[in-house]
Amino acid sequence: MTDLNIWLTNTIHRQKWVTWAKMTRATRLMAGLLAGDLLLLLAHFLLAYGVLLSNHDFFVDVDGGYGEWFQYFKYGGLMVLLASLFQRQRQPLYLFWGALFGYFLLDDALRWHELVGLWLAQTADFPAIFTLRPQDLGELIFSGVSGFCFLTALVFAYQHSEAAARRFSQKLLLALAALIFFGVGVDMVQVMSQAAVEPYPFLRELLILLEEGGEMMVVSGMVWLAYRQAARQQGWTAEKAPDWLRETAVAAGLFGVITAVLFSIQAETAALVGNDGYYHAKMALLIRQEGLLARPLLPFTILNEADFYNHHLLYHLYLALFAGIDPVVDGGLALTQQVKTAVTLMAALPFMAIWWLLRGQGVRWPALWTVALLALSEPFLYRLSMPRVQSASLLVLVVGLHWLLQGKFRRLLPLGAVYVWLYDGFPLLLVLGGVYFTAVYLTERRFIWSALSYPALGLGLGLVVNPFFPQNLVFIGHHLWAKLAGTTAIPVGSEWYPYDTWALVENSGLALALFFGTLLLLNWRGQRPDARLLTLLGCTAVFGLMLLRARRFIEYFPAFVLILAAVALSPLLVSWWEQKRPWPQRWLLAGCVALLLLPGWRTLQAARAAVADSAPADQYAAAALWLNAYSEPGSMVFQTDWDDFTRLFFYNSAANYTVGLDPTFLSRYDAALYDAWVALTRGQVADPVPVIRDQFGADYIVSDLHHTELLDQLAASSQVRELYRDNYAVIFEIEESR
Repeated sequence: MTDLNIWLTNTIHRQKWVTWAKMTRATRLMAGLLAGDLLLLLAHFLLAYGVLLSNHDFFVDVDGGYGEWFQYFKYGGLMVLLASLFQRQRQPLYLFWGALFGYFLLDDALRWHELVGLWLAQTADFPAIFTLRPQDLGELIFSGVSGFCFLTALVFAYQHSEAAARRFSQKLLLALAALIFFGVGVDMVQVMSQAAVEPYPFLRELLILLEEGGEMMVVSGMVWLAYRQAARQQGWTAEKAPDWLRETAVAAGLFGVITAVLFSIQAETAALVGNDGYYHAKMALLIRQEGLLARPLLPFTILNEADFYNHHLLYHLYLALFAGIDPVVDGGLALTQQVKTAVTLMAALPFMAIWWLLRGQGVRWPALWTVALLALSEPFLYRLSMPRVQSASLLVLVVGLHWLLQGKFRRLLPLGAVYVWLYDGFPLLLVLGGVYFTAVYLTERRFIWSALSYPALGLGLGLVVNPFFPQNLVFIGHHLWAKLAGTTAIPVGSEWYPYDTWALVENSGLALALFFGTLLLLNWRGQRPDARLLTLLGCTAVFGLMLLRARRFIEYFPAFVLILAAVALSPLLVSWWEQKRPWPQRWLLAGCVALLLLPGWRTLQAARAAVADSAPADQYAAAALWLNAYSEPGSMVFQTDWDDFTRLFFYNSAANYTVGLDPTFLSRYDAALYDAWVALTRGQVADPVPVIRDQFGADYIVSDLHHTELLDQLAASSQVRELYRDNYAVIFEIEESR
C-alpha cells in the first residue's frame, strides 16, 4: 500500500510538471502576474487585521508600497513590448498604446491627477457636490480632459493602422474600460461612501481590495495580451525569446529590485534626507516657476544676485520635472514627496550603469554583482537617499569609465560638458581619463592622448558655453579651490571632514574587506594586471584616498570597489565553478555567499535607521510660513545658523538671507562681515541690534532656541519685539532706528 501511494504521488507530481512544461510562455506569464497580485492582496488583508507584522508597504493602497511598484513593473513591461511591436510593424496604434501606458505610469508615480486636481479646485474655487470634495471634482475634470486628448489620438491611430493592430486594440479597449471602472468608478464610490462604511472596517477594506485588486488584475491581463501579440507578430518561439527581450527583462527586474530597496530606505522618514535637499527642491520649483536663471536671495555671499552661479543646474532641471506644488499651499507635503520620488529614481540609475558596464566587460552574473553593491556601505546608501547631486555624479563617472574601457573617447566630450552643468566636482572625469592614460602607458607603453583631450575639451566647453559664464569661473576660484586646497579654517559641514578609522570600519566594513580581499587574491595569483584592471585599481585607489580626506566621497568608493572586484574576481569564480568539483565543495561556496546576506541585511537596516533619524519634516516650517505670510517680499532676515537657510528658503523664498549653503560663501565675500556675524550669533557683541540692523540691513531675526546668549540679549532689548515662537524657532522684528 505504501509503494502504491508513493507511485501515485510521483505520478501526480510528474503530471503537474508535464502540464506546466506544456503551458505557453504567455500563460505562464499571466499565471505569475496573477499570483503576485493575489499574494499582495492577501498580504493587505492580513495586515489590515493585524495578522502580519506592521509593515505598511504591504498595503496595496499606500503610495510607494509594494503593490504600487508591482504595477510600475507591469506598466514598464507593457511599454517595452509595445515599443518592440511599433519598431517592427510601424503601426500607429502600438505607439499610441505605449504612450498611454507611459502616461499611466507617470500619473501613478508623480500623482499628476491629484496635484492638478488640487490646483484646479483651489484656482476655480470648486464647491463640494454631494459627498465629492472640490479636489475630487478637479481630478475628474483633469482625467476627462486627458481622456479626450487620448481618445482623439486613438481615433487617428486606428484609422491609419492595419487589421491585426486594430483587433489587438479592440481587446485592449475592453481591458481599458475595466481599468477605468475600477480606477475611477469604484474609487468614486469609495470616496462617496467613506463616512457610511467607516464603522464597518470589513466593508472599507473590501472596497479597497475591489478597487486596487481590480486595477492590478486588469493590468496583468493587459501585459498578457501585449505579450501574446508580440509573440505572434514577431515569431517568437516557445523555446527561446529574443536576446534583447531577455536583457530587457533582466534590466527591468534589476531596476525594480534596486528602486524597491532604495524606496524602502527613503520611506523611513517623511522628511527630505539631510539639510541641503530643501534648497535643491525649492530651486527646482523656482526654475519651473520663474525660468532657468532663478536664484536664492543671498546678498552678502558670493552667490549674490550679480555673481550667482547655479553649479547644480542640470540636477535642478531634473528635479523640476517632479516639483509642482509650492510649500505655501500645503506646508511642503507635496513637494517633499515629489522630490523623494525623483531622488529614488535617480539613485537607482548608477546601479543600472554599473550593470551596463559589467555586461560590457564580459562579467558573469552582472545583475548579482550589482545587487551586492546594496550591502557594502551604510553611508553610501544614506547619501544616495539625499536630494543632492552625488547620485547623478556617480552615474556620469560610471558611464565615463565604461566609455574609457571601450575606447569610445569621443563620447567623453559631450559627457564632460554635461558634467560641468551638473556638478562643480567635474574635474573627477578628467581624473578618470588620467588614470586610464597612465594605466595604458604602464602596461602597453602607449600614449592615449584622446583619453585626456576629449574630456578636457568637454569640460572647457561646459565652462565657456554656460548661462552663468564668467561667474562660474569666479565661483570655482572662491569655493572649490578653497575646499580642495584646504586654505580655509572656517567650520563647515561634517561631510568635509574624514571618518574616524573605526567608524569607517563599522559603516563600510564590507567595502573595505572586498577591496583588500581583491588585492590579496590578485597578489596571490601573481597575475600581472592589464590596462583595464590597472585602470579600475587606480580609480578605486584615488577615491579611497579622497574618502580618507573627506567623508563626502563615500558615494564613490564602494561603487568602484564593486566594479574592481567584479572584473577581477569573476573569471576566477567562473573557472572554479565550472570545474568538475564535488557537490559538497560547490554547496560550501554557495553557503559562504549566502552568509554574506547577513552583513548585507545589517547594512540595509543601518541605512534605514540613519534615514529615520533625519530632522523632522516640519522643522522651521511654521516659523518660515508665518514669516512668508506676514512679512514684505524682499525683507532681510538675519539667521543665527548658516545651515538653517535651506529649510527657511524652502518655505519662504521671497526673503533675503544673511548666509546659506556654506559659511565660506559669506567669508569669501566679506571676511570682516563674516567675523561680525559669528560674534553676533555667539552673543559676544554687547549691543547686537544696531549691528544687525546697520551692517546687515536686517528687518527680522530668526533663531533656533539654542543660541541662548543672543536670545537673552534680544529679550532685554527695547529695539526688537518678539513676533513668533514655537518649539523650533523664534522670530524678532527690528524696530526702526530713531
